[in-house]
Amino acid sequence: MARRFHSGPLLFAGLLFLLAACAGIAPEPPSVRLADLRLLGGSLLVQDLEVDLRLGNPNNSDLPLEGLQFELEVNGRPLAEGYSNEAVLLPRLAEVTVPVRASVTLLDLMRQIMALGEDERLAYRLSGKAFIAGFPGRGIPFAVEGDLGLAPDEGGGTDLVPL
Repeated sequence: MARRFHSGPLLFAGLLFLLAACAGIAPEPPSVRLADLRLLGGSLLVQDLEVDLRLGNPNNSDLPLEGLQFELEVNGRPLAEGYSNEAVLLPRLAEVTVPVRASVTLLDLMRQIMALGEDERLAYRLSGKAFIAGFPGRGIPFAVEGDLGLAPDEGGGTDLVPL
């Protein structure tokens, strides 16, 4: 007696495997740019900063961020670290500015000020991870490099502005 082969269960298992594999594919990482940097004050040893990050979503679907972690280097030296556990929805194919608190040690800040010299440009590197809902424990890395210029503000001081 001949046995009949039923391909239905095998096809169903294959489709389940394909769907599970597709669900684990991470989206494109968000683009990240430094939008602004402000000193907020602090203590004798640690200064607080507010760093505005401009996040762009290159994906054709919304990116629900659960948090961010970043390091900011200036002139090849670590300057600040920042963390945010704020939930942010990055709309598909759009940009959003997100303020993130960071801290810098007074020693690192003084080193950067002493290294300024005559140059009005500062090279920076911003790197870190964006934590996306649905991908627990796996941050999507990002890194960007650019220049900061020293621009006089209206009160006679100097602001750091991205170029």
